[in-house]
Amino acid sequence: MSSKGGGTALSRRNYRLASDTDKPKVTGIVNEKLLSDYLHHVFPASSKHGPASATYRKALNFQDLGAHLERLLSEDEPAEDSSDQVEGRLGPSTVVLDHTSGFEGLLFVDDDLLGVIGHSNFSSIRATTCVYKGKWVYEVLISSQGLMQIGWCTLNCRFNQEEGVGDTPDSYAYDGNRVRKWNVTTTNYGKSWAAGDIVSCMIDLDEGTITFCLNGQSLGTAFSNIKMGPGVAYFPAISLSFKESVAFNFGSRPLRYPFISLHCLFFL
Repeated sequence: MSSKGGGTALSRRNYRLASDTDKPKVTGIVNEKLLSDYLHHVFPASSKHGPASATYRKALNFQDLGAHLERLLSEDEPAEDSSDQVEGRLGPSTVVLDHTSGFEGLLFVDDDLLGVIGHSNFSSIRATTCVYKGKWVYEVLISSQGLMQIGWCTLNCRFNQEEGVGDTPDSYAYDGNRVRKWNVTTTNYGKSWAAGDIVSCMIDLDEGTITFCLNGQSLGTAFSNIKMGPGVAYFPAISLSFKESVAFNFGSRPLRYPFISLHCLFFL
């Protein structure tokens, strides 16, 4: 993210999620075969279903990606293509913000797909990778200290410009502006954040807990007994108000506050 008050701002792309009535078909955006091949590479089928060649596999697009993910998460065997997968996660090794389908509202996303600025009432975006087993962490640099809800969500969460991360049953968030935690209902939690602070977002899918840290100091367990099991996986996600901004670190560079017992979402 560019600093405020001087220098040259990074060029940003402008993304808006269309409504169901005006959303173009996938065929109008990219070649169907190329899209299907890419999604099958990122989310490969289990080896027990036989050959993964393009000749035999079912065409895949963003509209049926949710069902494909649920099927993968319900299987016991690891994915056939293990080069891009580690146990407990699904998605590309290089984790970025999902600017193609995983957002709601109007957003400015930096060229590296790690920085984001809200440009509508309450915009939401998630990452390209989800986790379903193990202990994971990512960091968020708070570039402005206004209204934001940062945390985790499942693919089933449907956001709008009034409800974001933490406002739906299968999403959980920390809000350092109002000093609260959110999962449909809200209670006091944590400390107030300021521009320049680092929020660590930790999920333990062995114990079913979510914890947040502010500048390396634990704020305590925010949520316990979170939903887990077949078909359930969590994406890093954020909802933020107009002109609020953050930068994500999924582990492509060293974490500011590493936790030895937790995995970064990004791996080599």
